[in-house]
Amino acid sequence: MKQEQITKIVNKVYPLIIQDILIDKIGETYKNAYPEIEFHYNIYERLSGEKGMTGEVQASAEYDWEKCIIYIYTSQMYSEENIIRSLIHECVHSTQSKVIFDQYYKDGFTYDTHPYEIEAKEAEEKWEKYKINK
Repeated sequence: MKQEQITKIVNKVYPLIIQDILIDKIGETYKNAYPEIEFHYNIYERLSGEKGMTGEVQASAEYDWEKCIIYIYTSQMYSEENIIRSLIHECVHSTQSKVIFDQYYKDGFTYDTHPYEIEAKEAEEKWEKYKINK
């Protein structure tokens, strides 16, 4: 999917996701503190700063707790559904505690058993609510 298409979808659905997940769930305190969106081709290019850098693991998106940014990795965005699910997933992470998130992994949870990941994956199931092309 081209960057222009991805951006168009994000611009239409992200405000709705913010309303549902951050403002309605958490409250008005999040109104001016929702995560910004940054687009990068992949995680390797973002972290290295080198165009064309690749690796084995290909993340779709990532939330940065310190910077309050959701990184969308355009090389992994294949459909409207994928984009919306990624936004929902990372937006849910923005409501969670980084300390507790890290502790779960230290306690031996895996991505598939981690309570915060499960919560984010469950929230993704409502992706069709935000679908543009119905």
